[in-house]
Amino acid sequence: MSRAELRKQLDELLYYHSIDVAQGEATKGWFDLRHALPLMPFPDVQGKRCLDIGTWDGFYAFEMERRGAAEVVALDVPDLSGIDYPPEVRAQEGFDPFHSDQQPRQAGFQLIHRLLDSKVEWRGGNVYDLDPEAHGTFDVVILGSLLVHLRDPVRALDAVRKVVKPDGQFLCVDFVHAPVQALARRGRPLFELRGEGVDFQWWLASEPGLRQLLKVGGFDIDEVSPFFLLRPGEALGAAPARRGPVRELGRKSLTWMVARDTTRGGHPHRAYLTHRRF
Repeated sequence: MSRAELRKQLDELLYYHSIDVAQGEATKGWFDLRHALPLMPFPDVQGKRCLDIGTWDGFYAFEMERRGAAEVVALDVPDLSGIDYPPEVRAQEGFDPFHSDQQPRQAGFQLIHRLLDSKVEWRGGNVYDLDPEAHGTFDVVILGSLLVHLRDPVRALDAVRKVVKPDGQFLCVDFVHAPVQALARRGRPLFELRGEGVDFQWWLASEPGLRQLLKVGGFDIDEVSPFFLLRPGEALGAAPARRGPVRELGRKSLTWMVARDTTRGGHPHRAYLTHRRF
């Protein structure tokens, strides 16, 4: 198809991730991680069986396929009823956990899959339900920006560990909350419990907090990336500040202290390449 036709097809849908597709065109995602890929301790996936958990549009899944993985499974909940909504959200009158008015969960993935002529296998499922008997085991597993949205991240990591091969690798990429990080003296694993609102954020971690989660979930860390931002993508753009000038300056200062990047609307992240402890 022509570049104009490709752009037209891409623009008919909404996307979480900014993903390069073809002919210099990319999805207009809410968030953009393409700049961070060189910063991550990305495992060698050549010829390996790989799993991307919480894939949504397939950012990591398609990246692993591009890097030569022999098989890639992309796992996500088949609809939004399967996510960890806070109790106050579920209790709202008229609340629709399926968000029936939104595009199907797989829509973006399916379009990109077709445009890339991809062999990635999409499978519906919840991270909590990972089971080696049902899903098999994997040489490489990636979990990106998901722990912060889980009510029980330890339970999730325990399930992930069971599908990582004994000699496999697990890349965990997740959010570091700058205000909590500023309080994390002497490596204390601190968290802010949120658990309310429509963003369904639960445990907002300090960097030592993420390390502790990985440890109690059954993983030892081999390599760590520098801090980086999950930047707003083209779909969000440079969103106006939602705080007063003093609070906005404080937020930017804390973000700079963590990630040395003050891109407005960005969220500090860190990536950990790990292996199973047991």
